[in-house]
Amino acid sequence: MRRAKRTEHLPRIAGLAVLHEHGPTSQDRALERLGLADDEFAQGIFARAGVEHRNLNLGDEFLASSLQGRTEQVEQDLLRQAVAAVDRLEIERGKIGTVLSSSLCSLGCPSLAHRLIEHYRLDPSVDKYHVTAVGCASAVPLMKLGSQVLRADPSRQVLVVAAESMSAILTPSRPGDPRVKTIGSAIFGDGCAAALLSCDRDAPGPAVAAVRVHQVPGTLDAVKLTVDDRDSHLDLDRELPAIAAAELPDLVDRFLQENGLTRQAIDHWMLHPGGRRVVEEARDALGLGDDDVEVSWRALAGHGNVGTPSIFYVLQDTIDRRRPEPGDLGLAVTIGPGVSIGLMLLAF
Repeated sequence: MRRAKRTEHLPRIAGLAVLHEHGPTSQDRALERLGLADDEFAQGIFARAGVEHRNLNLGDEFLASSLQGRTEQVEQDLLRQAVAAVDRLEIERGKIGTVLSSSLCSLGCPSLAHRLIEHYRLDPSVDKYHVTAVGCASAVPLMKLGSQVLRADPSRQVLVVAAESMSAILTPSRPGDPRVKTIGSAIFGDGCAAALLSCDRDAPGPAVAAVRVHQVPGTLDAVKLTVDDRDSHLDLDRELPAIAAAELPDLVDRFLQENGLTRQAIDHWMLHPGGRRVVEEARDALGLGDDDVEVSWRALAGHGNVGTPSIFYVLQDTIDRRRPEPGDLGLAVTIGPGVSIGLMLLAF
């Protein structure tokens, strides 16, 4: 079943830019810099992670500092990445009505959204909101918020910036480290994406046809940020991929049915590249093949799990490599803390 989507009044992704920072860090280099080169368990985890290269800050001074001690540099890094991504969009400043920004962890203030308004000298009355702690699931709620804003005032545009320094929570190994810290060290990378939402029917990007965010009850402990005076890491439940995968079939089917569609109507699948098991279990739960999720494998291999902007990397690669045709439909699936699952239906 496939119903033609009317897209002329829907918000569109009028511009999209993803950023590559620091230069690629190989898995061998990350093992060395994190003090894991002689750790047999770490070697196996890094080899099987599905990651080949990532963008990371593994400088001596940065690694020697704590999460709190890195705050100023991380905030500066996030702003620098955000500016580099937004510059690629070539925004018209007078059309921006709202700035939405997001990162997993932000200890500084003012927010990234405030800093972007100051940097670009936007109208002081521009609305600004910064979302934290949503991590890998951030893209869908950001686009949902942006779409709601445009419904209230379709004459303006919404600037969405998802910036991430996963380096901020990586620390060198020390005796007694839990294995989950090593697992996180094997997959996370830095990244940034900027998107421009517009109701302009001539905008070139896909229309945001529908969005849904679902929080799985009883899963608050599945993803936690663990911090002490010397260490920080994401504490990931081993069953996280299975928890999300168990929910996906019913969630996706109900979401598509509400929009007059079935899974067979989806031309382009964009799954969160959160790690090898995340991709595998989501793929299998939805009855997909590796070719269906090739862009997710590519994003994971080339960037790692970059948290907040992850799905934007998959979307950009889908546009660049799959070259969707007018009328094609895509479904983006994000998975993050909560456990929260985001679904975004895109009409190309």
